[in-house]
Amino acid sequence: MNDMPCEPDAATWGALLRASRIHENTELGEKAAEMIFRLEPWNAGMYVLRSNLYAASGRWRDVSKMRLKMRDTCVRKMSGYSRVEVQNQIHLFSVGDIMHLDSKRIYAFLEELELLMKREGYVSATKLIMHDVDEEEKAHMLKYHSEIGPA
Repeated sequence: MNDMPCEPDAATWGALLRASRIHENTELGEKAAEMIFRLEPWNAGMYVLRSNLYAASGRWRDVSKMRLKMRDTCVRKMSGYSRVEVQNQIHLFSVGDIMHLDSKRIYAFLEELELLMKREGYVSATKLIMHDVDEEEKAHMLKYHSEIGPA
């Protein structure tokens, strides 16, 4: 990064932060995050990435500090959702959504799908869940949420 012909921007530092998370290099990730926060202190995604970097290392106290920093600087992460088109009608879903008219059928289908997948050898990638909860809870979280990022 020091030898680039131009000054690295927040996107470049963000790529380094993501790579640091993937390659479990917390020290480098912290340096990249600090540069991002200087350039874009409002960038919620980078706070979450840094928090995930800490969580992957089991540094739960630092995860809590990042959440407090987000709160103290009034930075908020937008909730994600999925969009599915069925017979020319668009349906929106977010994690834990029970407002859809067919939510009971949808969740029942997901349960059936999970059973079929497990029979074929599927194992939840629980290491991708960045919360300090037991493995069973992590597997449950993965069942209904697809925003897990790279392994």
